[in-house]
Amino acid sequence: MELNYIEQDGVHIVAFLEARLFDDVVVQESRRQIEELLAQRSFDRLLLDLRSVSVAGSAALGMLIRLKPRCAQRHCRLALCGLQPSVQEAVRITQLDKIFEIYKDLEGAVSALKTTSAAGPTGPTLL
Repeated sequence: MELNYIEQDGVHIVAFLEARLFDDVVVQESRRQIEELLAQRSFDRLLLDLRSVSVAGSAALGMLIRLKPRCAQRHCRLALCGLQPSVQEAVRITQLDKIFEIYKDLEGAVSALKTTSAAGPTGPTLL
């Protein structure tokens, strides 16, 4: 699994480069890499850029659910951006849109995350 990691305006961005987050092995490797990044670095804003992902299975949704408390333990705000229509629908159906900050695109997400506190907004998602 290949991930791209960059920091922009104090927001740490992990971009998924795989089009399909469906295979359990691929998803577990992605989660391992993100958790390793969290353990190695100290930051308070993590953005998962999913614009390259066209299919996300239940394992990928489970990965997101598991990452949320890991980030919270480190006082790190976790947000998602760039959801393709099929991924957005899966997130909506599973009601993950109620627990994640979700932004339409990378630019809007970075702008919102860099200007607000690490605690994040308390309102609805921002699709």
